[in-house]
Amino acid sequence: MLSKKVLLFSLAVTMLVSCKTSNIDGSATFNHDNKYDSEFPSYSVSKDLKKISNSIKKMDIIAFYATYYFPKNIHVNKSSITEELLETYEDDMTISHESVSGTATVIYNNNNLVGLLTCAHVIDFPDSVFSYYDEDEHTIQTLSVKIKQQNHISGIPSGEPIEIIAQDTKKDIAILSRKTEINDTPVQTLRYPIGNVKDLQWGSIVYIMGYPLGNLMVTRALVSLSDKVKSGVFITDALYNHGISGSPVFAIRDGAPNFELVGMASSAAAQASNILVPDEDYKKTSRLKSNYDGKIFVDNNKLISYGVTFSVTITEIITFIHSNEKALTDKGFNMNDFFM
Repeated sequence: MLSKKVLLFSLAVTMLVSCKTSNIDGSATFNHDNKYDSEFPSYSVSKDLKKISNSIKKMDIIAFYATYYFPKNIHVNKSSITEELLETYEDDMTISHESVSGTATVIYNNNNLVGLLTCAHVIDFPDSVFSYYDEDEHTIQTLSVKIKQQNHISGIPSGEPIEIIAQDTKKDIAILSRKTEINDTPVQTLRYPIGNVKDLQWGSIVYIMGYPLGNLMVTRALVSLSDKVKSGVFITDALYNHGISGSPVFAIRDGAPNFELVGMASSAAAQASNILVPDEDYKKTSRLKSNYDGKIFVDNNKLISYGVTFSVTITEIITFIHSNEKALTDKGFNMNDFFM
């Protein structure tokens, strides 16, 4: 009876050992299957994440708008808007601004030319915005014209203004650049292998690093496969928050520290609703429970559905870069130096 128990114990140990191998330091790693891992790393990846963080930058975009108000009885439509008309209603014109924060990743740095990857929706502000009277959808009530846009990215040397070199609003990808001054402060490029989204599996673990709410943070999430992968998007359960757009997404192939870039966090599921808000000057005050008789505006309010984050695949990003080769080379980029 004793020998039988010993035999069963030996078989159990053999099965356990066969599922794992051991590193020199004694930690266990799983069999190599050339797929992205769905188990937690067997040892710390903090050094690698610190290295990744050096190439990730906070981005702040501000667009300034001049807004004109037209009385209903003059029946302004798009074809009737002229410079003379705007001058007529210039006294009632107000200046406002819209701001968005996001994340940009340095993917190019050569000859003082820095290239950054981000989401198109972060830097894409419309040139003009119209609102209409409810009773007549063709009669314009307000016209907001963009008069200036400031693009600021922290952590890169000063130089020429940041330019938008290429963007695709449908795919939600954009490349920015800055010609920097000669500076002793190095700009770290993201130097990690380009991954293959086809190797993601149900439950593959990914790391997302960016600036949600303006703070550099890393989060870990699980991949869920769907037909959206075919359209260049995959889904994770990352807790998306404002500012994470543009954050790089990494997976680990066959154990740490084998990080590979598999995509870029783009958007989250959200529920939209329209709300009434006062003018900008009133919102800047701290008055509560006071009567308000100023102009009322309709604003779009979006409530994030946390835990459903969409990411653009690395395949779409690489295709986008190559499809904009002319625009990039005209600005001085060498196509062989991306991610180098």
